[in-house]
Amino acid sequence: MANYWVVRADSDIQGLVEKRSLIGIGWSEVGDLGALSPEDIRGKVQATYHGWSPNTIGASAGQLRRFAHEIEVSDIVLTPIKSTRQALIGKVTGPYQHNPAAETECLTNTRSVEWIRTDVLRDDLSPALQLSLGGLMTVFSVSDHADEIERVVEGETDTTLPYQSQDDDDGAAPNVEEESDEQFDVIEAYARKRVLERLYAFDPYAIQDVVGDVLTAMGFKVRKQGRGPDRGVDLVATPDALGFEEPCIKVQVKRQRGAIGRPEVQQLAGTLRSGEKGLFVSLGGFTAEARGESSNTMTLVDGGAFVDLLLDHYEALSPETRTRVPLKRLYVPVG
Repeated sequence: MANYWVVRADSDIQGLVEKRSLIGIGWSEVGDLGALSPEDIRGKVQATYHGWSPNTIGASAGQLRRFAHEIEVSDIVLTPIKSTRQALIGKVTGPYQHNPAAETECLTNTRSVEWIRTDVLRDDLSPALQLSLGGLMTVFSVSDHADEIERVVEGETDTTLPYQSQDDDDGAAPNVEEESDEQFDVIEAYARKRVLERLYAFDPYAIQDVVGDVLTAMGFKVRKQGRGPDRGVDLVATPDALGFEEPCIKVQVKRQRGAIGRPEVQQLAGTLRSGEKGLFVSLGGFTAEARGESSNTMTLVDGGAFVDLLLDHYEALSPETRTRVPLKRLYVPVG
């Protein structure tokens, strides 16, 4: 039976893991993990990193042990990509490899992976799994979420699963501040999902109004194209009220739950003339082929990214939109 793992990718290699079909971690000073028994790794970490606390040593040793000795071929691995809010899901295809001459520390220790899905949006996952993907550790088990992960691999999503806390098996004492941060992350993920679900419930013209209002709050002058056939354009946004200033932004809005494909994006791109830009807002996201059409003249905004824009500009939205999407500010202690 396969086990399920999260292996977080440092920002230095997030653009490489999909291209090279691998997962990688740092701790290069420890050396070849394959030459160490699972029992010896903690001692090597303690001898290498003088001054680290027992908790940090235990947590680091546990992650190195998992990566080199516990993750097996055919196990399933998830790697979150921060810049796109996506998650890669793949099957481990090879044993641990030590690469002392790697171009970056985070490729010193690697495992080969066959990526199964590279188009999963983190906002389509349950709050509990979203929280796990955003956790503090680099390597940890998410086998408790096996059923959900398998559904996602098959193209299904289920965001109704309850939150389950992750227990550290390395004896690290709980950190109250970290626990508070994790609880806030769960609340935030749940709130973002509820906002997105409310947007899905709007009719096509209402969601166009909301997108137009967000653009207005961002400083643009927005014109609706009217009801009926839009030929790929729902809104037109310009910096000035008369439309003389560039850029003229042509906007297409879709609220469907399925990902938008390349043809729809190409349709919007085909309407652009010199000095014009395209903005495609799709609550259900985009296929990998559609994302390949993104360029300096075309911007694609999925549901998660649009929720970010709505929240960032919420106070400047019209009373009508704030009535449609009623939100309450929540203050939580930090530090």
